[in-house]
Amino acid sequence: MITIGIPTLNGPDRLRRCLESIHEAGHLQDARVLVCCDGSTPEDRERNKAVVQRMASKIPVEMLMNEGRLGIATSWNRLTRHYEDADVIALLNDDIEVVPWWLDVLAYSLRENPALGMVGLNSYVGLTKNQHAALFPGVPEHVRVPRIDFNVSHLLGAGEILSTTGSAFGFRRSAFNEVGGFNESYFCFFEEVHFGATLRRQSFYNVMASYPVLYHMGGATNSDIKNLDAQAHMTRSKGIFEAFWGKSLSEVRREYAVSRQPPADLRLREWNSTIGNWG
Repeated sequence: MITIGIPTLNGPDRLRRCLESIHEAGHLQDARVLVCCDGSTPEDRERNKAVVQRMASKIPVEMLMNEGRLGIATSWNRLTRHYEDADVIALLNDDIEVVPWWLDVLAYSLRENPALGMVGLNSYVGLTKNQHAALFPGVPEHVRVPRIDFNVSHLLGAGEILSTTGSAFGFRRSAFNEVGGFNESYFCFFEEVHFGATLRRQSFYNVMASYPVLYHMGGATNSDIKNLDAQAHMTRSKGIFEAFWGKSLSEVRREYAVSRQPPADLRLREWNSTIGNWG
């Protein structure tokens, strides 16, 4: 079984687009979607409930409510631990829109590679599916080739890294349990980097897949002033990270990401949009 976990904060419209994209992508035979509403305003909390209730007729989705605003790491821990029979966890920001095969790539990669800690998916930043469709009229999502001739960032590339981005990634429950979950000292920012570095310390390795490429509005939650002071939280989280590890992020990255290569038999089942077939 797979848990698709989505924390949300004051974002009913973002949440609706995310859930609709999950429905449109399909491949949910062994998956359940779980939303965690973290400290939304009373009005948005009710609107989030309404979105989930409407989508429940299309996909298996439920909703958790945090008591107050607990932060992303705490929400991720709740989402991961809720369904005890889920062996694979896929976490998405509420401003992500997925495409066909996204879940297959995460699940296959994790189940076929016992030493794999996190696997992440790249995304076009600052773009919705509808906007991208206008750039590629009539072309199915899963065969669109990333381009650089429009004003959209293509994150990170593929390969072994210290940590995936927290916007769209997956891991096995067994690895999560081995490292004790996400460190709840982080309210937001650096929590996925800390998780990735902890996995590396336990001899797991972390990778970004090449395809498929998702859609990510990027900073949609943080840019809403009523949600949080992003810069203040970023500074605080950076301090927590460096105090815990006793070194800077770049030093941790050099220690855990450069010193070791992934096994030669790494199996990543990626949807390769350049050839339209399993790679």
